[in-house]
Amino acid sequence: MGLSALVIGNNITNAEEQLDLFTINDYLKKEKNITINEWSLYAREKLENAQTYADTREYQTALNKKFPELKWQESKSEQSKGLHAIISSNETVEKTITISTSLTTKPSQTYVIYEVKGKDLTEIRKKEIKKEMQANISAIFQEKPTIFSCIKGEFNDKINEALPYYVNHFLKLFQAKQIEALEEDEFISASAYSPVFKEEINNGNQAINVQVGIRKQGMGGKTTFIVGTPIITIEY
Repeated sequence: MGLSALVIGNNITNAEEQLDLFTINDYLKKEKNITINEWSLYAREKLENAQTYADTREYQTALNKKFPELKWQESKSEQSKGLHAIISSNETVEKTITISTSLTTKPSQTYVIYEVKGKDLTEIRKKEIKKEMQANISAIFQEKPTIFSCIKGEFNDKINEALPYYVNHFLKLFQAKQIEALEEDEFISASAYSPVFKEEINNGNQAINVQVGIRKQGMGGKTTFIVGTPIITIEY
């Protein structure tokens, strides 16, 4: 396959669009009893023309021309083979690119993933992220990737409420209608649909665009949360 079939950089993004990450952050900032500890943006696209690992390598070569500073690391498991590189990393923000090829599907499927994550989301940081996301997404992806946003944090209060209380509080905050839920002894999650978020995925016959997870850290421990749109993509 020639490189012409793996052209990158044709994607056009709208600089005026509000990222769902910022929407989550804006809503959570209204709450007085929570602390935000971590956030992440995760853009993913399937490489339709990458049918072999050689095609993946060709795509890597094309990325190297746009990001000559990249230093790639190779990984392999029973499920997938991947290439991973850090674009930049400091105490506040890390940006990475991953090209992952499934080894369990026929034909194999390859995805390119661009991730930005950090601890603090100030107004200055938000402007930087928006500018860099637009430039990097246009440089990395062939079309328009799906963008996943996640924010993790904890509740500051010592109110000993049952876990469903916190889930329902978040669903009300985001004006979301619950579609399905999973409940365990110290963990509960809910998938829902909210009119305040743009990204969405289909779950059977229904669309979902937000997930909420709440975990209780043992008796007297912290109650932590994660909010993701359209779904949670980071380990929790």
